[in-house]
Amino acid sequence: MCREPRNSEDLGKSNEASESLESGCWPPTYIATVTYGREEFAELEIGDALFSLDPGVNVCKTPYRGVLLVKTSLTEDIVSRLLSVYPPSTLRRFMRVLFCCERSELTKCLNDNAAVLSKTYFSSLRVSTRSGVSYENIAKLLNTIGCQLNRERGVILSVEPLRNFICFTKQLLTFKKIS
Repeated sequence: MCREPRNSEDLGKSNEASESLESGCWPPTYIATVTYGREEFAELEIGDALFSLDPGVNVCKTPYRGVLLVKTSLTEDIVSRLLSVYPPSTLRRFMRVLFCCERSELTKCLNDNAAVLSKTYFSSLRVSTRSGVSYENIAKLLNTIGCQLNRERGVILSVEPLRNFICFTKQLLTFKKIS
């Protein structure tokens, strides 16, 4: 969940993060989860890693700690290679946004995007606990549109909340947590 600001400095950061959904990062191309409390450093690391091939890259904080939005013209293959060669120390997961749905239109949006989901084999489903939508509910909705998981091959379908939107993402990279 979004943390409550504790002082005037935190209030400015919280407002800045919530404005990111209306900024140059919306709609996002990618979502990154990063080490809590290291969002500003992660913005720089991810931006620096992608800037050489996309000087127009935008990396923005969100109202959720540990979650950044990335807007870039780079393909997922290029981004994956760049971040694998120069892995940011704060990066935990990096996901390609397939589409985002307004919470109130979730069922209709999933029906409208069934073709997008059917283009990729998904081995498992990950539903963020902050999404406000249960794993079971998402799994049931995916079954009704014919999206089946193939445990033998594929990538993780990750469901990430962003305010009144729920984004469906294809997990590209996972980095081990360094102690």
